[in-house]
Amino acid sequence: MTTDHPPIYIDFLNRLDIEAIGFGNDDILRAVESGLSLQGRGETVIEPRVHLEPGVANGHFNVLRGSVGGDIDLAGVKVVGDFVDNYKSLLPSEMAVLILLDRFTGVTGPL
Repeated sequence: MTTDHPPIYIDFLNRLDIEAIGFGNDDILRAVESGLSLQGRGETVIEPRVHLEPGVANGHFNVLRGSVGGDIDLAGVKVVGDFVDNYKSLLPSEMAVLILLDRFTGVTGPL
């Protein structure tokens, strides 16, 4: 099947990739301040989290959804698993996946 659409690539960054970027506390503080400023100006949509308890383990998932305008101009969905007994399997109790998307097209957003 042929398509006239350009290819869409998905970038995946794991914990080691993020650590290699080297965000410092000042970088994180600036990002939080920017997001709160955009929220104060009404340029965000933050929906209530959805809580999913599968009932098969001592844990749950939270699904968080939002959209941010301004210089960020992305929408995102974060799924966080919180399983308190994971230490018994030498796993972290919390693991998450964050998907960032272009607010206008829905394709993966630039980082």
